[in-house]
Amino acid sequence: MKIFYFFVLAVSIFLSGCSAQNELDELLILSGIGIDEGENGGVKIILKATNPQANSSGQETGGSNQAPSYTFVSEGKDVIEAFSNVNELLGRRPFFAHISALVVGEGFARNQGVKELIDYMERHYEIRDSYLFFIAKGEKAESIMNLFTPIENSSVFTIDRMVSIAGEAHGMKDGIKLEDFIKWSFGDNRDPVALGVEKVDVEVQSTNAEVLNNIEGNKNAVRLTGVAAFKNNHLVDWLTGKETQSFAILTNHTGQTLTYSVPCSEGEGTIGFSLKEMKKDFKPKLQKGKLTYDINLRAQITLKGFTCPMKLSTNQGVEELQQIVNKTLEKDLTSSIEKAQELQLDYFGIRNQLFRNETKQWEKVKDDWENLYKNMEINTQVHVYLESPGARVDNNEEKK
Repeated sequence: MKIFYFFVLAVSIFLSGCSAQNELDELLILSGIGIDEGENGGVKIILKATNPQANSSGQETGGSNQAPSYTFVSEGKDVIEAFSNVNELLGRRPFFAHISALVVGEGFARNQGVKELIDYMERHYEIRDSYLFFIAKGEKAESIMNLFTPIENSSVFTIDRMVSIAGEAHGMKDGIKLEDFIKWSFGDNRDPVALGVEKVDVEVQSTNAEVLNNIEGNKNAVRLTGVAAFKNNHLVDWLTGKETQSFAILTNHTGQTLTYSVPCSEGEGTIGFSLKEMKKDFKPKLQKGKLTYDINLRAQITLKGFTCPMKLSTNQGVEELQQIVNKTLEKDLTSSIEKAQELQLDYFGIRNQLFRNETKQWEKVKDDWENLYKNMEINTQVHVYLESPGARVDNNEEKK
């Protein structure tokens, strides 16, 4: 009899567990979300949905043509209404667990700001905030979401994969996630930033899957740009490529190596190299009511390209190269901080460093932060060591 009751109990548990589950054919699996300005100051959302009936080539197993993904657009007077209206368009229940990117149009980020959007995303019980956060530079998010990009067939999958590689170009190893943006805004008392994305060819509107047959990949491609700087949850400016690399170095967003290039001292030629084994020490200090920011960077470099008129077979040539790299890096790091001062933005987190490391002094001067930051003195020292010149040493010497 005990065995019978145990069997009945087990069956009841399993049956009750299945009743709350969603069948796969009842779900619409979303890979990305786009946000733009709607009509009359409203909000437009773009949902990027994966098509399970199409394979990687865009062909359905039965043979008929289908796109590998689709976008669905919904509008409302605000974010809440726009998301609520989505249900009127779909024959399946939206599934948010596989979202990898949120793309916000530049117009929306500048004019309406992202405060209400972030509030909605953070509160929604089905939407996590650990996905990548992008601003569509000079574009609407819809134009990015609608692209069928080469190789991956989806702009969302493309930018997701580009982030890990783009540590080479911009130094942002893991990109910037929505949770980073939220933490900086509300936890660290720091002006947030987001990574930018744009179309390579702004004239192309590749909303039809047939464009995937075009051999010219650039026409349908997207690329990552410098980071977008925010103030009071509104986009105010863009950082250049070099400023973004400096941001990555000074905020520890770089990986083990960082690809960099500097011009030769005479302006003839370029030094391309990888920064590796970086040892960083960045500290703000308060002394006698004056704020200073000390930047110390030590690293090894490996040449990746070299077109300068100097001989690396001599100690003098090596020392000259190292000095060029040192001075240029010092200038780039310093100017990136000065750019933030001009914008009156603290996206490097200097204010938070003072609060954590010099709490007592910070409490005394925090009301005068704007003046302290505006007049902050920057002391930058960079020391690099040439680890390897590459396969050739004097490849640019003139033959006698």
